[in-house]
Amino acid sequence: MKYDIVIVGSGISGMRAAIEAKELGAEVALITKSSPSANNSFMAKGGINASFGNMGDNDNIFEHSNDTLKSSMGIGNEESIRIFCEQAPAAVRELVSYGVNFTQLENGKIAQRPFGGTRFKRTVYAADETGPAIMKALHKVVKNYNIDIIKNHMAINLIVKNNIVSGVTLFDEVSQKVLVCEGKSVIIASGGFASLYKNYTSNVRDATGDAIAMGLRAGLNAMNLEFVQFHPTGLERTNFLLSEAARAEGGRLVDENGDTFVDELNTRDFVTRAIYKEMQKGKKVYLDLRDVPEDVINTKLVGIKKRVKALKKIDVSKELVPVTPIAHYTMGGIETDAIGRTSIKGLFVIGEAGDNGVNGANRLGGNSLSQGAVFGKISAYEAMKFANKMGKFNGVDYYDVMKDIQWIESLKKLTKGIDVNEFRNEMGRILFKKVGIIRTGLGLKKAYEKFEEIEKKIEKIYSEKTTTVKNILELQNSLLVSRAIAKSAQIREESRGSHFRIDFPEKDKKFEKNTLVDIGSL
Repeated sequence: MKYDIVIVGSGISGMRAAIEAKELGAEVALITKSSPSANNSFMAKGGINASFGNMGDNDNIFEHSNDTLKSSMGIGNEESIRIFCEQAPAAVRELVSYGVNFTQLENGKIAQRPFGGTRFKRTVYAADETGPAIMKALHKVVKNYNIDIIKNHMAINLIVKNNIVSGVTLFDEVSQKVLVCEGKSVIIASGGFASLYKNYTSNVRDATGDAIAMGLRAGLNAMNLEFVQFHPTGLERTNFLLSEAARAEGGRLVDENGDTFVDELNTRDFVTRAIYKEMQKGKKVYLDLRDVPEDVINTKLVGIKKRVKALKKIDVSKELVPVTPIAHYTMGGIETDAIGRTSIKGLFVIGEAGDNGVNGANRLGGNSLSQGAVFGKISAYEAMKFANKMGKFNGVDYYDVMKDIQWIESLKKLTKGIDVNEFRNEMGRILFKKVGIIRTGLGLKKAYEKFEEIEKKIEKIYSEKTTTVKNILELQNSLLVSRAIAKSAQIREESRGSHFRIDFPEKDKKFEKNTLVDIGSL
């Protein structure tokens, strides 16, 4: 398989990149390890930020930039933030042109709601189903453009020759073979790693940090992996997220006595720690929507109403909803420049897979979808320029491909005898307890050692369970990334944004910089 541009990942970043590349005349492949809808963009419900100023509050690009920079807690990349905030309104308008039906005001303008970390109503929405509305529209465009969607193919490794990307190796779940997909340029947009916090996450199962594992093995740096955003309001004992839209429309956070204990629309890290502290006292925390008008619930929060009723038999308009923080978004990823370029020529890493500094230590609610749309488009333009400059394919060293074939063959031998689900459960517990909302140096060290121990015993332990090659490959990627997360969090001996260490509870000026780890440091 040969294409001008190979895109790995089918979330908003990957879809938007594929559409842009096709419009520029490229032959494009969009690769996804399961189905095009099995991604976190589809799960995002609350909204997408763009500074239209439609609500009479004088919001503008300057204010959006200031809020995003402030949220980054001193380590955001000002250039990437500027580019993002300037391009976000155009990105939303383009989504409208692709068929996304955002909620509108009576005057026909796009409606906007408040999200945390700002005093402006900046978040564009489609009721409380914004992600599905966007992704369904983009998927329709991708199909209409006849872009090749390669489903059920998991990317194994990057193919690099003379520090220029040549493509990716893929594991085909149907044939159980290793395939080569060559590209004159490659865009990795396969998401983050929050599903590693298994049983404590809102993410789809596929979000196992594969891009970071691939990047590390290719010699790239992973940046700021310690910054994991826990969303304050996961529905208790489920992976369902009660979107920030609920609080934007008037929902309150209350303790078991019905008392308010935190500003609901503060930044997510602040609200999450406030809830966690209540829980450490043995108290439950609830989302209270009882004072939100019934018509608002039935029009703007209808998805939440239906899902909570189905999962908990709770009527949100009449009863308190029990909530708990869950891992939701990962700010760190493979190190890139402001627009997603890596140190490997022709390779771009965007969205949660990469880190261009647009989020820094803490993501502003509502920024992730617009970030994906903005940098998806930009990376496609830059990838097309590189592909045209290359003219021909870089070529493949099949010695590297043989190594991946041998690796996959060795994994096939492990499919009988490993309980991957139990390993993932154990890793999720360790990450949440030791590398979660509140951390300590000793806990991080123990977590790292435990991941090393699991890695060593995988081939020695026997279970009556059976699994798949894909699951074992994900597990090995997960262990590499988990060690990298713990190592990054050990290095940052301070508290900043979503990273809070009880042994270093204050910000430290000397850590006003990015944390970098590579394969050699792990």
